[in-house]
Amino acid sequence: MHAEHGHVVYSGAASYPAPLVIERFSAPASAGITVMIASGRNALHATWHSMLTGESDIEITGEPVLDAACLATCVEHHLPNVLLIDKGLLDGLDPQSLRRIHEQRQHVRVLLLWDEVCHGLVVDVLRNRFHGFLPTTCPPETCLKAIRAVSRGELWLSRASMAMAITDLLGLDPEDAGASVEELHADASEALTPRELQVVARLRRGCINKEIAQELGIREDTVKKHLQSVFAKLGVHRRALVALRRLPGYGANHSIA
Repeated sequence: MHAEHGHVVYSGAASYPAPLVIERFSAPASAGITVMIASGRNALHATWHSMLTGESDIEITGEPVLDAACLATCVEHHLPNVLLIDKGLLDGLDPQSLRRIHEQRQHVRVLLLWDEVCHGLVVDVLRNRFHGFLPTTCPPETCLKAIRAVSRGELWLSRASMAMAITDLLGLDPEDAGASVEELHADASEALTPRELQVVARLRRGCINKEIAQELGIREDTVKKHLQSVFAKLGVHRRALVALRRLPGYGANHSIA
């Protein structure tokens, strides 16, 4: 089994959503999916509200939850099918409130939200018995797919977050993780081009080729050619390993639009 962008796929299978049911779940009686948003950021609430209000099968339930202190009570009162919780608000939850949310996991699926894939995220998801992680930078269509998949009982983790989890589990230095996976080719010191860095930045967010092409305004075949060049320079054959590499010309905090 390996992780595709937002999907869980199995070796030899096509990269399409495949259910990974992690426990029995009480599905909603109606076709609609109720969603609760919990974040201390008003801008994030506004973005998600705008994204979800036009969907006929998704309904926002309850008022926006801005304070960690009242989250457990709101969840118990509304019992949303899917709870979207910002990592910033999660970090402010006390153990008792977290236990109260756990007690509703037969009815409530939880998607963790954060701005970037960082170390410890998958550990947070698994330790808290959540049902996936979704970067806030994902395109709207990916966010909607994630909500619908999680509401059906699937686990939603991106390829990039799984790659990051590997470095956590292996105890690798995030700067040099790639060198521990396999030796770099002799030409790995060759700097990636600016366009290749843009492609890699989006691959590390878990974007698939089609989404990378749309964001950069290029053809999908062109994305494939850039990735082939990146793989050759880094000496890898899998997309997930790119997230483990210390990239030439790409520092730990490097960001390319």
